[in-house]
Amino acid sequence: MFDLEQNIKSWCDYFRARGSLTEEDILEIEHHLRDQIADLVESGLSEEEAFIISVKRLGNVSTISEEFSKVNTESLWKHLLFDPDPAAKAQTQKQVFRVIVLALLAGTAAKLPTLFGVELGSIAYFKNLSFYILPFIAFWLAKKNEVSTRLQWIMGGVFAAALLVINLYPAYGPRHTETLTAIHLPILMWLVTGIAYMGEDWQSSKARMDFLRFTGESVIYGSLLMLGLMVLTMFTVMIFQSIAIDMEWFVENYLLVYGGCAVAVLTVYLVEAKKSIVENFAPVLAKIFSPLFCVTLTAFLVVMLATGRSPFAEREFLIGFDLMLVLVLGLVLYTISARNQYDDPSTFDYLNTALIAAAIIVDAAALWAIAGRLSEFGITPNKLAALGENVLLLVNLTALLVLYIRYFMQKIEFKRIEMWQTKYLTVYAVWLGIVAFVFPIVFQFQ
Repeated sequence: MFDLEQNIKSWCDYFRARGSLTEEDILEIEHHLRDQIADLVESGLSEEEAFIISVKRLGNVSTISEEFSKVNTESLWKHLLFDPDPAAKAQTQKQVFRVIVLALLAGTAAKLPTLFGVELGSIAYFKNLSFYILPFIAFWLAKKNEVSTRLQWIMGGVFAAALLVINLYPAYGPRHTETLTAIHLPILMWLVTGIAYMGEDWQSSKARMDFLRFTGESVIYGSLLMLGLMVLTMFTVMIFQSIAIDMEWFVENYLLVYGGCAVAVLTVYLVEAKKSIVENFAPVLAKIFSPLFCVTLTAFLVVMLATGRSPFAEREFLIGFDLMLVLVLGLVLYTISARNQYDDPSTFDYLNTALIAAAIIVDAAALWAIAGRLSEFGITPNKLAALGENVLLLVNLTALLVLYIRYFMQKIEFKRIEMWQTKYLTVYAVWLGIVAFVFPIVFQFQ
């Protein structure tokens, strides 16, 4: 059933997310849209048909933004040359102060375990990584998005329960389940943190897709900031070495710890504060790398079939391909989330579909190899975790391929693809929880 009001709201929210227009401009555009829809409905069209035609007539976001910039030149120059509204400036300063405090608290939390003899590089330290940073990010997002107190308490309870359980679990050699917990728990806790971003609408498809987009943009911003931290680290060591002072102890024990936590908190703040900037270049990066990954995967499959060589016999290569599949899925999801669902199919949609198809073939081959290793060497926590994750990825990718084909055949709208993916996030969350909390018990904490 087509919901006209919901679609108009989504269309206007897209303008707000771009950050190119003022709220007054958006309301004016919405007024024009509603007028056109009303005229078309009166002429006998359905609300859905009237909405699609009206959106097409108004043009895309970039065109409208450009036209408004031309019309409102004086307003534009005021925003560029003069200070913002005092109230907005005060709010920004308050947010920056809160981010600095939370970054310091996160760094201190990350440093505390070392005071009790836990080494920075150990599994015991790494499995608690979620609790050094994510609670502070969740707190900031919850305050910014005015999440209800009830929901904040629920998220706090989940964090506290997870922290208590994984640290009460014993660990025996060879500590495979502890390693699996350390790998899977941060991803699960990031999904929990997403509730602070989505608020009360965390179960809706639109909110979850927004969170996927937010996640992709955070990865891009965070990578850039982390590169900056690495440069700062090397620069610090180098200049102090020139005067015969060894700064490696400071870098390892303080700069990387506090700097890493600051990068994580600052990333979330920047993605939210500079949303329009990220949304301008992030889709471009996705459009550049999607074809490159597609060509690389296709070439790999062709060479593998031509030579008869399989890389999946070696455990290390198998793990590497699993990580590559996760990366490809992330790229596919971000491309989907950055796309306007009302646009017509484009070349990049077909390239995205080809990338999905290539990833399915690689995933199926990896799954076959994992099944062979299970039958040959028996069940272990690592193999079972890898098997489950490859099955989940295969189902996810196959469903996306089928939905894309149906979309190209004009049997479904693009939002059906988004709805499927956002619902499937729950499946990933459940599996992550099983690996992090159930596997240690099943495999006797080994």
